[in-house]
Amino acid sequence: MAFESLTEKLQNIFKALRGKGRLSEEDVKTALKEVKMALLEADVNFKVVKQFINSVTERAVGQDVLDGINPGQMVIKIVNEEMTRLMGDEVTELSFRPGKELTIFMLCGLQGAGKTTAAAKIASRLKLKSKKTLLVACDIYRPAAIEQLKRNGEKVETEVFSMGTDVKPSVIAKSAVEYALKNNFNVVILILPAVFMLTKT
Repeated sequence: MAFESLTEKLQNIFKALRGKGRLSEEDVKTALKEVKMALLEADVNFKVVKQFINSVTERAVGQDVLDGINPGQMVIKIVNEEMTRLMGDEVTELSFRPGKELTIFMLCGLQGAGKTTAAAKIASRLKLKSKKTLLVACDIYRPAAIEQLKRNGEKVETEVFSMGTDVKPSVIAKSAVEYALKNNFNVVILILPAVFMLTKT
């Protein structure tokens, strides 16, 4: 999984920082260079990474950090705060269309980013809100992803709509919406590959 790999790399970087009694400006820059590489390898947009590293560097090379009692922990704290700010530090509830209207969500991301797992967790939460959810397998480029979604759907007792790998994602999505409307679903969650956003399928 992309996020699991990123987490492991960041943990290794932070472990090295914790082991240092004092940090020089060069120590901070070396650590942040590794953070930068870890983010880029996780396919985070280059401009986002550049802005993130600049923000952390600006805070981390100050004398308060370098002269602190535990500078390694201070740098880790700054990275964590900036990462939280980057990802969004506010919790927002999902919005649904009024009454019995169908609400459609789209999960789009890279292979291994955790789309199927996230979709199943969302469906499970929506079940507690008395929402009848349909999970839709539109990732035609990975047959294993379709099977994984079906297994996850079974675990949370949520129906999965699939048309295999020989149908375009857009056709699957339209067919799934028609099926959901006919069968009184409240929510449709489309699980799509990142490439879908770059092509006219």
